[in-house]
Amino acid sequence: MYTSPLHYSTMRPQPPGGGVSQTHDPNAEELRNAEWYWGKITREQVKNILSGKPDGSFLVRDALSKEGEYTLTLIKDGTEKLIKICHLNGKYGFVDCKFNSVVELINYYKVNSLKLYNKTLDITLSNPIVRPLDDDELQPNGDLRILANQFLVLHNRLNKHQQSLDQKLKIFKSIETELNEKKLHQEVFQRAEKMFQSQIKLIETFINTQPQVGLNDNNAAISNSMRQQEQEQLQQNAALIKARLTDLCFEMTKLNRYVEEKKEEYKSLERQINAAKPELQSIIARKEIFTVRLKDFGIKDEDIKQLIEMGFEAWQQRYDSVVNQPHNDESMWFLKDCSRSNAHDLLNGAPTGTFLIRAREAGHYALSIVCKNSINHCMIFKTESGYGFAAPYNIYHTLKKLVEHYASNSLEEHNDTLTTTLRIPVVYWHQNKDTIMQQLQEEMEMERQQQHQVELEQQMQEHMMLPSPIVSSAPIAVTGSAASNHGNDMAASQTPPTATPPQAHSYGSSSGGNGSSNL
Repeated sequence: MYTSPLHYSTMRPQPPGGGVSQTHDPNAEELRNAEWYWGKITREQVKNILSGKPDGSFLVRDALSKEGEYTLTLIKDGTEKLIKICHLNGKYGFVDCKFNSVVELINYYKVNSLKLYNKTLDITLSNPIVRPLDDDELQPNGDLRILANQFLVLHNRLNKHQQSLDQKLKIFKSIETELNEKKLHQEVFQRAEKMFQSQIKLIETFINTQPQVGLNDNNAAISNSMRQQEQEQLQQNAALIKARLTDLCFEMTKLNRYVEEKKEEYKSLERQINAAKPELQSIIARKEIFTVRLKDFGIKDEDIKQLIEMGFEAWQQRYDSVVNQPHNDESMWFLKDCSRSNAHDLLNGAPTGTFLIRAREAGHYALSIVCKNSINHCMIFKTESGYGFAAPYNIYHTLKKLVEHYASNSLEEHNDTLTTTLRIPVVYWHQNKDTIMQQLQEEMEMERQQQHQVELEQQMQEHMMLPSPIVSSAPIAVTGSAASNHGNDMAASQTPPTATPPQAHSYGSSSGGNGSSNL
């Protein structure tokens, strides 16, 4: 009774040069990540794994006889074929070691037939047997960094393989279209060849036809003279047609040779595409497994997209910052039963960007926010398409999504007077007034120093009679508990000069308690 191949899924392959006494192999990680590399498993285990697999199926394992060498096991004609992969002077191969790595060697024979190595092995490595991932690989020591980086490696490999496959498919389709056109050209050449041959045969038949007898001498002489002239003309025509036929056959031979070359290229591309598909599918399957494990860490689909765009280090900084933002806690800013007057009391004296959202008795919701010592109130519509300040921007599925967007985007997108973001949830402000004020002062001091530095540089440039470069003042990064007025001063300059969006419905602002009472 054979042991199930899945039994060996927990046997994590060790890369070449994995021993302590061996020197570092730069291709070790590449080989270890190859789906078809199974590491240190026995021949009997390989036999169980490959049992019943179709021709072209293969895997690579460590050679048992010599450290640093490998064994390729291939199914051909329903039986196992073992091929030793040698390692000499940093190169790999079956006989002549000319490949820089085992992966390079395998990739070569995925496209090219093994008959180049052994005439009896007219087959390519078309079906890699994928080694299942074990728990240690999928979640190494619970380290999110390693898991995320392995996911990114797989994602980049998948993109690279997909782009390569798409390019090959594009060329494949182009050649296919060209071959169909050339086939029509060949048919035209063949019809033209038959027509010329028919014309030549007809002319030669007429030339060889004997003249009629029974004419008197005078008529016979005239007839012979005319016939001789006709035959000379026909012979000239026949020679001309034959010359044309020769040219036609020459061009047709060129066309046929070109078509044969294109057919070989077409077949080669077809082999490459067929060889790439299983590997592409295995990478997709592996990426899906890693995606599931990332989600086990609490990472959402949107976070995974940002991880791909930003890379792990930048993503982690942003992720940690976002996770720790008080905006994520709705109780910090959503006061359902809060009235307009209560909102004013809560926001009175708060810094710019301090906000809350409340439900309106008349329906929908209201944003109350401080901007430049003034308390403003804006309606938030709840529609079938989502929440928002005005159509067609009612696109946020939840109030939290709306808050997340405007926590980093200025409200002046919809109201020119609100040159701020949703910076400080009102409850968080009341819980951390001293800390927030201290951070605001520090940021204002940093801004003052930066401005002073810019002025000094401008003075130096003017003194040196050099043109002054354009100075961009980037907003200062803040933590979730910090807020400042710095972004407010720059917001107006960031508003696009065209296609002004609908203004958010502002129901008045108040300073010191005076404002409209319609919200």
